[in-house]
Amino acid sequence: MTLTGYLNTLSAVPGEMVDLMVSASAPEVEVALVRLRHGDDNPQGPGRRILPVASFPTRTVEGGERDVHLGSCVAVPSIGRQSSSGVDLSVLVQPTTPAVGREQGVLSLLAADGSAGVTVLLDATGALILRAGQDDVTSLAVAWRSDSWYRIEVGISVDGTAQLRCTELRGRREVWSGAAPEAAVARAVVESAVVGAVTCGRVGAQWVPDRVFNGKIENPRIHRTDAGGSRSLVADWRFEREVGSALSIDVSGHERHGIVVGAPLRAATGASWRHEEVDFTKVPDQYGAIHFHDDDLDDAGWPSSLRFAVPDDLESGVYAVELRAGDAVDHVPFVVRPGADSARARIAVLLPTFTYIAYANERMVTRLDFEGDQMSDHPIHPGHRDIELAQHPEWGLSMYDVHSDGSTCSYSTHLRPIPNLRPDYRAWLQDAPRHLSADLYLVDWLMEKGYGFDVITDHDLHRDGAPLLADYAVVITGSHPEYVSARMLDAFDAHAEDGGSLMYLGGNGFYWVTSQDAVRPHLLEIRRGPVGTRPSEGAPGQGFHSTTGEPGGMWRQRGRWPNSLTGVGMTAQGWDSRAPGFRRSAELPPELAFVFDGVTEDVIGDFGLIMNGSSGDEIDRFDPERGSPRETVVLATSTGHSDFYLLAGEDVMASRAGLGGTESADVRSDMTWLEKPGGGAVFSVGSICFTGALSHDGYENNVSTVIGNVLGELLGRRGDS
Repeated sequence: MTLTGYLNTLSAVPGEMVDLMVSASAPEVEVALVRLRHGDDNPQGPGRRILPVASFPTRTVEGGERDVHLGSCVAVPSIGRQSSSGVDLSVLVQPTTPAVGREQGVLSLLAADGSAGVTVLLDATGALILRAGQDDVTSLAVAWRSDSWYRIEVGISVDGTAQLRCTELRGRREVWSGAAPEAAVARAVVESAVVGAVTCGRVGAQWVPDRVFNGKIENPRIHRTDAGGSRSLVADWRFEREVGSALSIDVSGHERHGIVVGAPLRAATGASWRHEEVDFTKVPDQYGAIHFHDDDLDDAGWPSSLRFAVPDDLESGVYAVELRAGDAVDHVPFVVRPGADSARARIAVLLPTFTYIAYANERMVTRLDFEGDQMSDHPIHPGHRDIELAQHPEWGLSMYDVHSDGSTCSYSTHLRPIPNLRPDYRAWLQDAPRHLSADLYLVDWLMEKGYGFDVITDHDLHRDGAPLLADYAVVITGSHPEYVSARMLDAFDAHAEDGGSLMYLGGNGFYWVTSQDAVRPHLLEIRRGPVGTRPSEGAPGQGFHSTTGEPGGMWRQRGRWPNSLTGVGMTAQGWDSRAPGFRRSAELPPELAFVFDGVTEDVIGDFGLIMNGSSGDEIDRFDPERGSPRETVVLATSTGHSDFYLLAGEDVMASRAGLGGTESADVRSDMTWLEKPGGGAVFSVGSICFTGALSHDGYENNVSTVIGNVLGELLGRRGDS
């Protein structure tokens, strides 16, 4: 059965209206509201804890399966009603899958009913076709070469004679057709246009691109010649204009602007890129291309199944809309943050929603080998959420996937179903919770120990900046805050300067430069370059973000080392069956002895619900050469990592042996303490696995004790209690 949904937001305040979108193969779906406390059903832990919300009465909504229409293009609502006779078309293209086995539209002029009047396209074999209505007028067999640019030109005379020409810019190789005396091409009356697809209709809020082009397109232009031989410009689209928007700007003077559908890659190198400048803002004319993909997605565009108000009595926390149909159950999560006039707790849990969306619908299990002598010591068995993803490719890609043409995915949206953003998600590589499902370990522990806390998200922090943190004595991160924006880092710095404290209870944090579209806040962007531990990398020259114009890549490349904020930074990753614990440092300053009050063991956290230990998955180390302040105190260090853990590539200056966990002293996670000048402090554990150990032995364990000791100290730091 299909049962899924998504919300129009990742967080809301009490009283705020929220839209729920549902798709179900059942005719009706029951909707309830629940609070998420603990999602892992591992019998070694406290079990799944999903609590009903009594103030939200269960209701029923209509079922029915919803479509998602993948693919991108530019839809131009109007080019002025005109005959196709006397029209000339010109466009630059760089196909990436020319013979993919289906048609791909390059440029279409559409009739009033949205059907194709005149179309330039590639057929299933890669032949270039000029089509009038449903009839092929002429075709060219083009020997497309990878990374080459081509100019396609179409001339339709007043009497209906059509000519198609294709010129490879490299070497000026030209292929052209002779006159095609097909009167049908001149009989079309056209009113609109589509670039990068054959047609693009609209069903409600959904765009429906048909036969999408894979590859780059630049500077489509339309001219026309009247019976007297006078030539005029109809439209001239310059994709280098307003690249941070969903607009395609027409510079003809007629303002026949287009709508960029599906979030294709913008700020893409064009035919005139000289390989000299990589900042598109400095040479915009060299970045006039859009890279279209048949699997791009901006917004699934489903109609709202239910609009509801968040109950006024809800305290801040992690909640979900619970969907039920027959035996099927799904939970669509969101955060309830405190309202503008609500009292604040002294603790804020910051859920890394930027990271959740970067990983949203990640499907690497289908294309990478992590078994045997590769990156794990155990067979990989995809969980039910991974299987669900495999059954629904239309729900779009993550930033960890590559497009169908092999190019890296740079954008991700939360306006779609996201099965791996669920409380019951178990990551296929770890066979354990990761992301939200792992961050519920911390939520559960705080509730178990009776702490008052608010929950906020990365999206909230990016929107509101430093004022959002001002009232909190302690901010606690989730387990994997990998993706952050400059505005978020500025907020952390301001919080520290104001005497606030930070508990970094994760690993691989504050790593990739991440930006948010200012107009479409559901859309995040990254640009992976040739440096960093990464699943793929962008094409040369395309490392600057289209949404903000800033350089992408790792924050450390811009001098904002994660280490400088937290004392530690990414050092290794590994996924074997046994993550080790932390061995306490032999000598500690007396003023930090409180960290281990009540702890008798030398090793902290040699247990846990993730990989059976507290130091694993992706881990961080203290290193003054990589930005760690020298006054950082190492409280404990993990020992005993296997050779499935390898030193991160960005720390390897030259290829060499000895990079594994049994050989390299740099393959470790460090538990650290860093005093801040404002009076607060930063406590870091440098491990994604860490919070999976909190509930061990009924919450009575050394990890729980250490976190309680640290939290108590930091809450007492500010005199605003």
